[in-house]
Amino acid sequence: MVSGRTVWIDQLDPWERSVLDPGVPETLERRPDVLVVGGGILGVATAVACRDAGAGSVLLIEARRLGAGATGRAAGLLVPEAHQGSDPRALVELGRTSFAQWRALDATVAGGVGFLDRDWLGLAPHPDGFLADPSPAVEWLDAAEMQQLLPGLAPAVSGVRIRHQGRVNPLLALSRLAAQIPQIATGCTATAISAREDRVLAVSSSAGVITPGAVVFATGTPPTLEGLDLRLPTDAVKGHLVVTEPVPVTLPGMVAPLATQLEDGRLLAGGTLDIGDATAGVRIEVTDRIRAELAAALPHLPRVRLTHRWCCWRPRHPDGLPVIDCLPGLGNAWITSGHYRTGILMGPATGSALARWIVSGQRPAHTEPWAIHRHFSS
Repeated sequence: MVSGRTVWIDQLDPWERSVLDPGVPETLERRPDVLVVGGGILGVATAVACRDAGAGSVLLIEARRLGAGATGRAAGLLVPEAHQGSDPRALVELGRTSFAQWRALDATVAGGVGFLDRDWLGLAPHPDGFLADPSPAVEWLDAAEMQQLLPGLAPAVSGVRIRHQGRVNPLLALSRLAAQIPQIATGCTATAISAREDRVLAVSSSAGVITPGAVVFATGTPPTLEGLDLRLPTDAVKGHLVVTEPVPVTLPGMVAPLATQLEDGRLLAGGTLDIGDATAGVRIEVTDRIRAELAAALPHLPRVRLTHRWCCWRPRHPDGLPVIDCLPGLGNAWITSGHYRTGILMGPATGSALARWIVSGQRPAHTEPWAIHRHFSS
């Protein structure tokens, strides 16, 4: 579920927009070697990785358009080092691997993926875990040094700087990656599966029956399909973001929890975690609070108008960590779900891990922490 218009779609050209919604091809591949269900960053990255790994013919289907869910409404920040100490070490390592792959994709995909090298600055107070086990890349800055970087910052606080992190427009990155996928069908909803013994034989969809060699479900929250009894616990956490009009201030990087500056001088702020908010749309009081907090932190900033307000729901498992695994009892079906706040960052590494698993038949060792059985053990 999503609400409000994002800034990202406005930054795309007509071709990039068309890639996100090609519709159903007249000659849909009915027997792909790999079928990917889900058109967010995890699905698109997996489909690209399967193609690159030599997995055979690849078809991706998406019920709406590519990036219609949480992917297209994320902030697009790629900051693996900021997770050090606060998240499990395995997640940090996965993020570092994926970050390196984002850089590589920007160099190898036609036109790049829009990767922007940016420093990340975190304002105090910091999470206890971060303080106890900081990243080796951290530079500690006292309040005076932070004031030099952010004149007028209120209150005057210390912080950290991590150089050479990154950011993408998630829809731009998605469109550039999607252009590499052999076949995509949007407006194509998976409705059921049929299985025999330990294999998925067919996936029914609104465009007809597809009989894949392997299938990957990358639907954010676990798929709900006839014939698939997957009771994987999950919920979704609402969050709001805003973008301002251009401001006469230059931020020294991505400043957490304050804002990130876009190329035209506008500020992207928010990324709230609205735990327990089940309302359906943008709450103006939340977005107004984001703007008020921005004004309080930068009191010399003139009152700015918000040009965009939006919200989305991030898929989450109870432990806040992703699932990357083969589906129980099915030897040719995989799932990746519940990436919560790290889906954009983890897309390339997750996709390449699944592609290697499909091609080799062997689970990559670094996916062990993300096994599905942890949610069913007593």
